[in-house]
Amino acid sequence: MTTIRRRAWIAAVLAAITAASTVGFASTATAAEPTAEELSPDIVHTGTGPTGYEVTFHFYDPLATSIRIKGEWSFASAGDIAADPTNPSPRFGSTWLPGDIPIPSPLAGSAGNWPVSSMVKDEATGIWSYTTPLPSGVFSYWLYRDCTAAAPAMTGCTALYDPSNPPWSTAGTIERTSQVYVPSDPAFGTADYSWQAPSPESAQGALEHITFPFPGHTNPANANYATVYTPPGYDPDRAVPYPTYYLNHGGGGNEMNWSTQGVVASIVDNLIAADEIEPLVIVMPNNPTRPEITDYLVPYIEGAFNVSSAASDRALSGLSGGGTVVQDILFNDTTQFGYYGVWSVPRGLPTAGQENSPALKELLGLHIGVGIQDLGGLAQGNTTAEQALLTSVGVPFTSYNVDGAHTWSYWRDALRDFLTRVAFKATSVEVENHGRAVTAAVTSDTGHVTAPSGSVQFALDGVAIGAPQPVRNGVARVAIPAKYGTGEVTAVYTGDTLFNTSTGAGAL
Repeated sequence: MTTIRRRAWIAAVLAAITAASTVGFASTATAAEPTAEELSPDIVHTGTGPTGYEVTFHFYDPLATSIRIKGEWSFASAGDIAADPTNPSPRFGSTWLPGDIPIPSPLAGSAGNWPVSSMVKDEATGIWSYTTPLPSGVFSYWLYRDCTAAAPAMTGCTALYDPSNPPWSTAGTIERTSQVYVPSDPAFGTADYSWQAPSPESAQGALEHITFPFPGHTNPANANYATVYTPPGYDPDRAVPYPTYYLNHGGGGNEMNWSTQGVVASIVDNLIAADEIEPLVIVMPNNPTRPEITDYLVPYIEGAFNVSSAASDRALSGLSGGGTVVQDILFNDTTQFGYYGVWSVPRGLPTAGQENSPALKELLGLHIGVGIQDLGGLAQGNTTAEQALLTSVGVPFTSYNVDGAHTWSYWRDALRDFLTRVAFKATSVEVENHGRAVTAAVTSDTGHVTAPSGSVQFALDGVAIGAPQPVRNGVARVAIPAKYGTGEVTAVYTGDTLFNTSTGAGAL
């Protein structure tokens, strides 16, 4: 709801109360309860510092004695954390500076140390509100009714999601947070996070909450929950089955986390619309184990959805405690998935010798990262140690160590980086010669419906032959004059937005 509409509604309520008082009914006059649309967060472009935007949150409860709001809006710069890793003096929305990143305070093992503020009640309407400037991006927040516990832990109180801005589903595990997206005003140095924004309805995929069989599980009995994302225009009869991405939450989380705090649907909708990734199915399980994923979840999904059963068409990633499950599969059952992502993982290094597994070197893609300011627990040390170990034995991987902490702000960035640089991007090049006419056939190692484009640079014994040649329908061609003689022809594919680079070779 716009600010103008809400002001009109409040004005109407006040007018009704005033009118009632003039005929002697002031003591019994009540305002109509506002709708969810009228109470939804106001995101206002102020055009003033420090961020160019401010957000007002609302909660209707005439009988509450207090409403408190806890939100992911404490900030610090990389320099602040370098000076004092505990982040004792964070900045907030009103004091935010360009380059600041969302970081809790104190910066400890828990990522839950976000600021708590009291909302203010309008006695005439029964509406509580809280306003703060915010930079661009997605911010989660919690509400607490009549809670007097000390902040930020709020021990003994039950967090509430915003009823005017609820999670997309209330099936399965209860999600107790709400999210708000704030656009960027580049005049104030805020980053462009439009790839996290809700996509137009016509370009949106679908989220579905499912229950799948898992013998021995207690809650629910002999089953477990998962959230499934299907892309816009998902076709259950498509001739080429979709690739599948299995995505784990962190310790203490649930199957709803990535689709709420992680805004996975918005991120993926936008990447598909921008032709940065191909349509895919995403499965977000509830606190899974290794055998649960490999022996129950994967077979169930491959029977219920139009997805490929090839390991090269599967990806698996996870964060923090959920990333340790990814590690378990990565080092003990490597060939189950073609692509892996491991983020902010506090434990799970390979046992002696596992890092030398030939299967690790044959993976189609491995992505490992941690927030540089993730200093409150073990994630920073464990991740960098794992990267060093894999480097020492020649296991290739893509690193994603950037500014960030043990927070969803970092994990949303890691998700995007994994999908746009690693997952389902691998290619192979086969070189053939027909006389002195040489072709390079570029194929995807994943079942894509789109053929690779881009270009190929041909070379003979390391000497480039002409300019790069365009790839059309997956094939590039060059004629090598006789004056160059014979030798080994190499073809280096440059990649495009959907496919990564690769090299092939053949004799001439």
